[in-house]
Amino acid sequence: MLKKIVLATALVATASFATWDKFPVLETHKGQVKVGEVYGIPSDKTSMDDIYVGARFTVVQNLELATLFKYRVFTDFDGVDGPDGIYNLPLMVRYQFMPVLNAFLDVDFPIGEEDIGQRDGFGFHFGAQFSQKFGIVALGSELGLQMETRGDDKTTPPWTLNLGLEGDFAVTSMLTPYVGIDLYMYLGKTTVDGDNVGESRTGDLGVAPYLGMAIAFNQMFALDLSGRFQFGEDFYGYDDTQMYFDIHLNINF
Repeated sequence: MLKKIVLATALVATASFATWDKFPVLETHKGQVKVGEVYGIPSDKTSMDDIYVGARFTVVQNLELATLFKYRVFTDFDGVDGPDGIYNLPLMVRYQFMPVLNAFLDVDFPIGEEDIGQRDGFGFHFGAQFSQKFGIVALGSELGLQMETRGDDKTTPPWTLNLGLEGDFAVTSMLTPYVGIDLYMYLGKTTVDGDNVGESRTGDLGVAPYLGMAIAFNQMFALDLSGRFQFGEDFYGYDDTQMYFDIHLNINF
């Protein structure tokens, strides 16, 4: 049971941080650092805590590079200590073709700990983002496909199709509430040494609504608070509603 929970929490962490956001890239030679913490309750007897630091920068016009380092501080299962350790390291690239359209590619480098569910193959996530402003409302969307290479265990999971939508509401210059949802669906079967095994996972669905609030103290510093909820027994492997609470500081430069 503990191993299943570790794998499920690793999956949500990977999905949550697959792209920086669903909106246009930063202006040329502008950057942002974020430092934060995620506290999760994947079941009624389990809790976990992660800390992370990430940075993004637009190196030339319309081309944004980003990365994020994340560390599992603890996993607790009904009073029993679980594993800790670092996650795989993503390199994220986004290119803005036009004001409303981005293309992205994320590559996960396998430096993470297997004990917290990190696989030793390379991960790839690519797709497109569409965003548009309507007065005080900014809508962002994303369509992507995730896949992994075979690691030392010669096993690869099914591909994952993801679709996301978010609305940000600029109530004031200081306060921006937001709400969104991410949908994940497996495609295909697990493969071992190149051969398909088990039943097809195509159609197994994970649903993750979230809501939050960004508080801008000035042009340089902003605090972001959010909660995320996960549903989908077939996708995540068990039927508990998972809850994840994130707090991070954005530093613009």
